[in-house]
Amino acid sequence: MTLRFNIKTQAFLKPSNNKPILIIANSGRMLAETACRAGFKPWVVDLFADQDTRQLSEQTFRVESLAPSFLETIVADFKSRHANSPVTYGSGLEHHPESLEMIGRECELLGNDIETVLQLHPKKRFFECLDRLKIQYPYVVFAEPATCERWLIKPETGEGGLNIRWFHTGIPIEPDTYWQKYIEGTTCSALFLADGRNFQTIGFHTQWSENLDTDKPFLFAGVINRSPLSSEQKLRVHSWIGSIMQQIPLKGLNTIDFIVKDGQIYMLELNPRPSASMQLYDGDLFKAHINACRGILDDTKFANDPVCAYRILYADQKIAIPENFCWPKACRDLPIAGSIIRKGQPICSIIARDINVRNVHRQLNEVRQTIIQSFN
Repeated sequence: MTLRFNIKTQAFLKPSNNKPILIIANSGRMLAETACRAGFKPWVVDLFADQDTRQLSEQTFRVESLAPSFLETIVADFKSRHANSPVTYGSGLEHHPESLEMIGRECELLGNDIETVLQLHPKKRFFECLDRLKIQYPYVVFAEPATCERWLIKPETGEGGLNIRWFHTGIPIEPDTYWQKYIEGTTCSALFLADGRNFQTIGFHTQWSENLDTDKPFLFAGVINRSPLSSEQKLRVHSWIGSIMQQIPLKGLNTIDFIVKDGQIYMLELNPRPSASMQLYDGDLFKAHINACRGILDDTKFANDPVCAYRILYADQKIAIPENFCWPKACRDLPIAGSIIRKGQPICSIIARDINVRNVHRQLNEVRQTIIQSFN
Protein backbone atom coordinates (compact mmCIF):
# COMPACT_ATOMS: atom_id res chain seq x y z
CA MET A 1 0.00 0.00 0.00
CA THR A 2 1.14 3.54 -0.81
CA LEU A 3 -0.28 6.54 1.05
CA ARG A 4 -0.01 9.97 -0.52
CA PHE A 5 -0.06 13.33 1.27
CA ASN A 6 -0.15 16.83 -0.25
CA ILE A 7 1.12 19.42 2.23
CA LYS A 8 2.62 22.85 1.71
CA THR A 9 6.19 23.49 2.72
CA GLN A 10 6.72 25.28 6.03
CA ALA A 11 7.11 29.03 5.51
CA PHE A 12 10.52 29.24 7.20
CA LEU A 13 11.95 26.69 4.76
CA LYS A 14 9.92 27.60 1.69
CA PRO A 15 12.00 27.09 -1.46
CA SER A 16 13.02 30.28 -3.22
CA ASN A 17 12.48 28.82 -6.67
CA ASN A 18 10.78 25.96 -8.43
CA LYS A 19 13.28 23.08 -8.61
CA PRO A 20 11.47 19.78 -8.07
CA ILE A 21 13.43 16.79 -6.80
CA LEU A 22 12.30 13.30 -5.80
CA ILE A 23 13.84 11.95 -2.58
CA ILE A 24 13.67 8.24 -1.73
CA ALA A 25 14.88 6.85 1.61
CA ASN A 26 13.82 4.78 4.58
CA SER A 27 13.35 8.16 6.28
CA GLY A 28 13.39 11.20 4.00
CA ARG A 29 13.13 14.06 6.50
CA MET A 30 16.84 14.93 6.61
CA LEU A 31 17.18 15.15 2.83
CA ALA A 32 13.87 17.01 2.52
CA GLU A 33 15.03 19.60 5.07
CA THR A 34 18.39 20.15 3.40
CA ALA A 35 16.77 20.17 -0.07
CA CYS A 36 14.39 22.95 0.99
CA ARG A 37 17.28 25.02 2.27
CA ALA A 38 18.99 24.54 -1.10
CA GLY A 39 15.94 25.87 -2.94
CA PHE A 40 14.33 22.62 -4.08
CA LYS A 41 10.71 21.48 -3.88
CA PRO A 42 10.95 17.90 -2.67
CA TRP A 43 8.67 14.99 -3.30
CA VAL A 44 9.49 12.42 -0.62
CA VAL A 45 8.99 8.66 -0.62
CA ASP A 46 9.77 6.89 2.65
CA LEU A 47 8.50 4.36 5.19
CA PHE A 48 7.15 6.83 7.76
CA ALA A 49 5.78 10.09 6.30
CA ASP A 50 6.52 11.83 9.61
CA GLN A 51 4.92 15.17 10.50
CA ASP A 52 7.95 17.27 9.65
CA THR A 53 8.62 15.34 6.44
CA ARG A 54 5.09 16.16 5.27
CA GLN A 55 5.50 19.83 6.19
CA LEU A 56 8.76 20.03 4.25
CA SER A 57 7.51 18.28 1.12
CA GLU A 58 5.24 19.19 -1.75
CA GLN A 59 4.21 15.53 -2.03
CA THR A 60 4.82 12.79 0.53
CA PHE A 61 4.33 9.06 -0.06
CA ARG A 62 4.46 6.45 2.69
CA VAL A 63 5.34 3.04 1.30
CA GLU A 64 5.83 -0.38 2.87
CA SER A 65 9.11 -1.01 1.07
CA LEU A 66 11.58 0.61 -1.31
CA ALA A 67 11.24 -2.32 -3.72
CA PRO A 68 10.40 -1.44 -7.36
CA SER A 69 6.73 -2.41 -7.09
CA PHE A 70 6.20 0.38 -4.54
CA LEU A 71 8.17 3.00 -6.45
CA GLU A 72 7.44 2.56 -10.15
CA THR A 73 4.13 4.44 -10.22
CA ILE A 74 5.49 7.30 -8.10
CA VAL A 75 8.61 7.67 -10.24
CA ALA A 76 6.48 7.67 -13.41
CA ASP A 77 4.12 10.30 -11.94
CA PHE A 78 7.04 12.51 -10.90
CA LYS A 79 8.64 12.16 -14.33
CA SER A 80 5.39 13.04 -16.15
CA ARG A 81 4.89 16.18 -14.05
CA HIS A 82 8.51 17.28 -13.82
CA ALA A 83 10.35 16.13 -16.92
CA ASN A 84 14.15 16.19 -16.57
CA SER A 85 13.97 16.72 -12.79
CA PRO A 86 16.34 14.56 -10.72
CA VAL A 87 16.00 11.84 -8.11
CA THR A 88 18.31 11.42 -5.13
CA TYR A 89 18.28 8.89 -2.31
CA GLY A 90 19.24 8.25 1.27
CA SER A 91 19.48 5.27 3.59
CA GLY A 92 17.82 2.07 2.43
CA LEU A 93 17.66 2.34 -1.35
CA GLU A 94 21.19 1.02 -1.82
CA HIS A 95 19.84 -2.36 -0.67
CA HIS A 96 17.32 -2.44 -3.54
CA PRO A 97 19.44 -2.69 -6.71
CA GLU A 98 16.38 -3.29 -8.90
CA SER A 99 14.94 0.02 -7.72
CA LEU A 100 18.21 1.84 -8.37
CA GLU A 101 18.36 0.37 -11.85
CA MET A 102 14.75 1.35 -12.59
CA ILE A 103 15.22 4.93 -11.35
CA GLY A 104 18.45 5.31 -13.31
CA ARG A 105 16.60 4.33 -16.49
CA GLU A 106 13.73 6.75 -15.93
CA CYS A 107 15.33 9.85 -14.38
CA GLU A 108 18.59 11.61 -13.66
CA LEU A 109 19.88 9.73 -10.61
CA LEU A 110 21.90 11.97 -8.30
CA GLY A 111 23.86 9.50 -6.23
CA ASN A 112 25.82 6.33 -6.80
CA ASP A 113 24.40 4.29 -9.66
CA ILE A 114 23.68 0.59 -9.72
CA GLU A 115 27.09 -0.33 -11.17
CA THR A 116 28.89 1.49 -8.35
CA VAL A 117 26.69 0.09 -5.58
CA LEU A 118 27.18 -3.46 -6.86
CA GLN A 119 30.92 -3.07 -6.29
CA LEU A 120 30.10 -2.94 -2.56
CA HIS A 121 27.60 -5.82 -2.47
CA PRO A 122 27.81 -8.64 -1.69
CA LYS A 123 30.07 -7.86 1.25
CA LYS A 124 32.65 -10.41 0.18
CA ARG A 125 33.37 -8.24 -2.85
CA PHE A 126 33.90 -5.18 -0.64
CA PHE A 127 36.26 -6.98 1.74
CA GLU A 128 38.23 -8.35 -1.22
CA CYS A 129 38.65 -4.74 -2.35
CA LEU A 130 39.94 -3.79 1.12
CA ASP A 131 42.41 -6.69 0.95
CA ARG A 132 43.77 -5.46 -2.39
CA LEU A 133 44.17 -1.97 -0.93
CA LYS A 134 45.73 -3.31 2.29
CA ILE A 135 43.09 -1.58 4.42
CA GLN A 136 42.68 -3.42 7.71
CA TYR A 137 39.28 -4.46 9.04
CA PRO A 138 38.01 -6.84 11.72
CA TYR A 139 38.42 -10.40 10.45
CA VAL A 140 35.35 -11.76 8.65
CA VAL A 141 34.17 -15.19 7.52
CA PHE A 142 31.22 -16.24 5.39
CA ALA A 143 30.60 -19.61 7.03
CA GLU A 144 29.75 -20.32 10.65
CA PRO A 145 32.97 -20.11 12.70
CA ALA A 146 34.09 -23.07 14.77
CA THR A 147 36.07 -21.09 17.34
CA CYS A 148 34.78 -19.76 20.65
CA GLU A 149 36.01 -16.22 20.10
CA ARG A 150 33.64 -13.24 20.25
CA TRP A 151 31.90 -13.00 16.89
CA LEU A 152 29.16 -10.76 15.58
CA ILE A 153 26.53 -11.88 13.10
CA LYS A 154 25.92 -9.20 10.48
CA PRO A 155 23.39 -9.07 7.64
CA GLU A 156 24.62 -8.39 4.11
CA THR A 157 22.14 -5.53 3.72
CA GLY A 158 21.93 -4.21 7.25
CA GLU A 159 22.06 -0.57 8.31
CA GLY A 160 21.90 1.37 11.53
CA GLY A 161 23.10 -1.64 13.49
CA LEU A 162 19.78 -3.39 12.89
CA ASN A 163 20.06 -7.19 13.08
CA ILE A 164 23.69 -7.16 14.27
CA ARG A 165 23.82 -9.75 17.05
CA TRP A 166 26.25 -11.70 19.16
CA PHE A 167 27.01 -15.12 17.72
CA HIS A 168 26.40 -18.19 19.86
CA THR A 169 26.59 -21.76 18.62
CA GLY A 170 23.15 -23.08 17.77
CA ILE A 171 21.31 -19.78 17.32
CA PRO A 172 19.18 -19.40 14.15
CA ILE A 173 21.10 -17.91 11.23
CA GLU A 174 19.32 -15.85 8.58
CA PRO A 175 20.30 -16.08 4.89
CA ASP A 176 22.81 -13.58 3.51
CA THR A 177 24.77 -13.35 6.74
CA TYR A 178 28.45 -13.02 7.55
CA TRP A 179 30.47 -13.20 10.76
CA GLN A 180 32.89 -10.54 12.00
CA LYS A 181 35.27 -10.68 14.95
CA TYR A 182 34.26 -8.23 17.65
CA ILE A 183 36.67 -5.40 18.44
CA GLU A 184 35.89 -3.20 21.42
CA GLY A 185 36.75 0.39 20.66
CA THR A 186 35.39 3.80 19.64
CA THR A 187 33.22 3.78 16.54
CA CYS A 188 33.85 6.75 14.25
CA SER A 189 32.96 7.88 10.76
CA ALA A 190 34.16 10.19 8.01
CA LEU A 191 31.84 12.08 5.67
CA PHE A 192 33.17 12.90 2.20
CA LEU A 193 32.12 14.31 -1.17
CA ALA A 194 33.20 12.66 -4.41
CA ASP A 195 32.77 13.31 -8.12
CA GLY A 196 33.74 9.85 -9.39
CA ARG A 197 37.47 10.62 -9.46
CA ASN A 198 38.30 13.21 -6.81
CA PHE A 199 37.04 13.64 -3.27
CA GLN A 200 36.89 16.08 -0.38
CA THR A 201 36.76 14.94 3.24
CA ILE A 202 34.09 16.96 5.06
CA GLY A 203 34.70 15.84 8.63
CA PHE A 204 35.18 13.15 11.27
CA HIS A 205 32.69 12.04 13.90
CA THR A 206 32.10 9.76 16.86
CA GLN A 207 29.11 7.44 16.68
CA TRP A 208 26.97 6.04 19.48
CA SER A 209 25.10 2.78 19.70
CA GLU A 210 22.45 1.53 22.09
CA ASN A 211 21.94 -1.94 23.54
CA LEU A 212 18.18 -2.41 23.70
CA ASP A 213 17.99 -6.19 24.08
CA THR A 214 19.72 -9.40 22.98
CA ASP A 215 18.31 -9.03 19.45
CA LYS A 216 19.34 -5.37 19.11
CA PRO A 217 22.60 -4.85 21.01
CA PHE A 218 24.23 -2.46 18.50
CA LEU A 219 21.54 -0.09 17.25
CA PHE A 220 22.83 3.17 15.80
CA ALA A 221 21.86 5.85 18.34
CA GLY A 222 23.57 9.02 17.17
CA VAL A 223 26.62 10.91 16.00
CA ILE A 224 28.58 14.01 17.04
CA ASN A 225 30.92 16.14 14.92
CA ARG A 226 33.88 15.51 17.21
CA SER A 227 36.25 12.54 17.24
CA PRO A 228 39.23 11.23 19.24
CA LEU A 229 41.35 10.86 16.09
CA SER A 230 44.87 12.25 15.93
CA SER A 231 46.04 14.19 12.86
CA GLU A 232 47.96 11.11 11.74
CA GLN A 233 44.88 8.91 12.05
CA LYS A 234 42.78 11.40 10.09
CA LEU A 235 45.39 11.36 7.32
CA ARG A 236 45.26 7.56 7.27
CA VAL A 237 41.48 7.56 6.87
CA HIS A 238 41.82 10.24 4.19
CA SER A 239 44.28 7.98 2.34
CA TRP A 240 41.85 5.05 2.65
CA ILE A 241 39.16 7.09 0.92
CA GLY A 242 41.60 8.01 -1.84
CA SER A 243 42.55 4.37 -2.35
CA ILE A 244 38.91 3.28 -2.48
CA MET A 245 38.13 6.04 -5.00
CA GLN A 246 40.76 4.55 -7.32
CA GLN A 247 38.76 1.31 -7.32
CA ILE A 248 35.17 2.51 -6.98
CA PRO A 249 33.94 5.73 -8.71
CA LEU A 250 31.84 7.04 -5.84
CA LYS A 251 29.77 10.18 -6.32
CA GLY A 252 28.07 12.66 -4.00
CA LEU A 253 28.05 12.33 -0.23
CA ASN A 254 29.34 9.06 1.20
CA THR A 255 30.47 7.85 4.61
CA ILE A 256 32.94 5.31 5.88
CA ASP A 257 32.56 3.83 9.36
CA PHE A 258 35.55 2.53 11.29
CA ILE A 259 36.57 1.57 14.80
CA VAL A 260 39.57 2.84 16.78
CA LYS A 261 41.32 0.66 19.36
CA ASP A 262 44.77 1.15 20.90
CA GLY A 263 45.82 3.53 18.15
CA GLN A 264 44.78 1.13 15.39
CA ILE A 265 41.96 1.85 12.92
CA TYR A 266 39.76 -0.85 11.40
CA MET A 267 37.36 -0.26 8.53
CA LEU A 268 33.77 -1.38 9.14
CA GLU A 269 31.46 -0.11 6.39
CA LEU A 270 31.19 2.15 3.38
CA ASN A 271 27.77 3.79 3.03
CA PRO A 272 27.35 4.98 -0.58
CA ARG A 273 24.81 7.73 0.14
CA PRO A 274 24.25 10.71 2.47
CA SER A 275 24.27 9.74 6.15
CA ALA A 276 22.98 11.27 9.39
CA SER A 277 26.26 13.15 9.88
CA MET A 278 25.26 15.44 7.00
CA GLN A 279 23.06 17.30 9.50
CA LEU A 280 26.01 18.30 11.66
CA TYR A 281 27.43 20.89 9.29
CA ASP A 282 26.58 24.45 8.35
CA GLY A 283 26.56 25.33 4.67
CA ASP A 284 24.77 23.89 1.69
CA LEU A 285 25.87 20.26 1.71
CA PHE A 286 22.79 19.23 -0.28
CA LYS A 287 23.77 21.49 -3.17
CA ALA A 288 27.35 20.23 -2.89
CA HIS A 289 26.02 16.66 -3.08
CA ILE A 290 24.03 17.48 -6.22
CA ASN A 291 27.00 19.23 -7.84
CA ALA A 292 29.43 16.42 -6.99
CA CYS A 293 27.06 13.86 -8.52
CA ARG A 294 27.18 15.98 -11.69
CA GLY A 295 30.98 16.07 -11.67
CA ILE A 296 31.45 19.45 -10.00
CA LEU A 297 33.62 19.34 -6.88
CA ASP A 298 34.98 22.62 -5.56
CA ASP A 299 37.01 23.47 -2.47
CA THR A 300 34.14 24.87 -0.39
CA LYS A 301 34.77 24.30 3.31
CA PHE A 302 31.97 23.18 5.62
CA ALA A 303 32.38 24.37 9.20
CA ASN A 304 32.01 21.92 12.07
CA ASP A 305 31.52 24.71 14.61
CA PRO A 306 29.66 24.77 16.87
CA VAL A 307 29.58 21.29 18.36
CA CYS A 308 26.56 19.50 16.91
CA ALA A 309 25.08 16.10 17.68
CA TYR A 310 22.20 14.00 16.40
CA ARG A 311 20.59 11.45 18.71
CA ILE A 312 17.85 8.87 18.15
CA LEU A 313 15.44 8.35 21.03
CA TYR A 314 14.20 4.75 21.27
CA ALA A 315 11.08 3.73 23.16
CA ASP A 316 11.60 1.74 26.36
CA GLN A 317 7.93 0.72 26.33
CA LYS A 318 4.98 0.69 23.94
CA ILE A 319 3.55 4.21 23.52
CA ALA A 320 0.88 5.97 21.45
CA ILE A 321 1.46 9.47 20.08
CA PRO A 322 -1.42 11.68 21.27
CA GLU A 323 -3.15 14.42 19.30
CA ASN A 324 -1.48 17.84 19.50
CA PHE A 325 1.58 16.51 21.30
CA CYS A 326 3.99 19.43 21.92
CA TRP A 327 7.39 18.31 20.66
CA PRO A 328 10.47 20.17 21.92
CA LYS A 329 12.03 22.42 19.30
CA ALA A 330 15.14 20.24 19.06
CA CYS A 331 13.15 17.19 17.93
CA ARG A 332 13.00 15.86 14.37
CA ASP A 333 11.40 12.88 12.62
CA LEU A 334 8.11 13.44 14.44
CA PRO A 335 5.60 10.58 14.20
CA ILE A 336 2.03 11.50 13.33
CA ALA A 337 -0.68 11.51 16.00
CA GLY A 338 -2.06 8.06 16.61
CA SER A 339 1.19 6.29 15.76
CA ILE A 340 1.99 3.27 17.91
CA ILE A 341 5.67 3.09 18.83
CA ARG A 342 6.69 -0.31 20.15
CA LYS A 343 9.51 -0.98 22.58
CA GLY A 344 12.83 -0.68 20.78
CA GLN A 345 11.49 1.44 17.93
CA PRO A 346 12.57 5.07 17.42
CA ILE A 347 10.25 7.73 18.85
CA CYS A 348 12.02 10.69 17.24
CA SER A 349 15.48 12.19 16.86
CA ILE A 350 17.10 15.15 18.61
CA ILE A 351 19.61 17.68 17.29
CA ALA A 352 21.64 19.79 19.74
CA ARG A 353 24.21 22.55 19.12
CA ASP A 354 26.46 24.44 21.53
CA ILE A 355 29.98 25.74 21.97
CA ASN A 356 31.21 22.67 23.86
CA VAL A 357 30.59 18.93 24.02
CA ARG A 358 29.38 18.92 27.62
CA ASN A 359 26.57 21.36 26.90
CA VAL A 360 25.49 19.37 23.85
CA HIS A 361 25.23 16.18 25.91
CA ARG A 362 23.29 18.08 28.55
CA GLN A 363 20.82 19.38 25.96
CA LEU A 364 20.33 15.91 24.49
CA ASN A 365 19.68 14.41 27.92
CA GLU A 366 17.26 17.18 28.93
CA VAL A 367 15.16 16.77 25.78
CA ARG A 368 15.28 13.00 26.15
CA GLN A 369 14.02 13.19 29.74
CA THR A 370 11.26 15.64 28.77
CA ILE A 371 9.91 13.26 26.14
CA ILE A 372 10.23 10.12 28.26
CA GLN A 373 8.44 11.76 31.19
CA SER A 374 5.64 12.86 28.84
CA PHE A 375 4.85 9.23 28.08
CA ASN A 376 5.25 7.82 31.61
